[in-house]
Amino acid sequence: MTSAYPHFPLLSLPVAAGLAYAPHFIKTVIVLKATGRWNNINPRGQVDKIETKLSPATLAMVRRAENAHNNGLETLSVFYGSVLAALHAGVPKDFVSYYAGLFLISRGAYNVLYILNTTPLAAGARSSAWFVCMYSCLKMFLAAAATKYY
Repeated sequence: MTSAYPHFPLLSLPVAAGLAYAPHFIKTVIVLKATGRWNNINPRGQVDKIETKLSPATLAMVRRAENAHNNGLETLSVFYGSVLAALHAGVPKDFVSYYAGLFLISRGAYNVLYILNTTPLAAGARSSAWFVCMYSCLKMFLAAAATKYY
């Protein structure tokens, strides 16, 4: 992967941002399909104003999309820090690319599992995907800390 894409670790940063914001856009699409309108004057209060117009299942999906978006924002800084620390410390790019890729794949899976989650099994899978995200970041931070550079 990395020999063909030597800048993958840095390119993974905007992809991770896109994955953090994707649930917000999915929420917007769900609301637009359900109501035919979007209140851009107060978009954060949009769902509260229209929750009685949404079916319980649609409202639950919208709330899960909001939660996935918030979690994506919470983990984004950890991912950015781990990638940049590893690169700055001189960790081999193949290593960083592997764990950055693992993070992106598990983050995408996390979003899908969270938004579509309606069972305890899916919730467990979502938590596992989150763990893999954090594990990937931890591996990069530990590699950075173990790299001797002057």
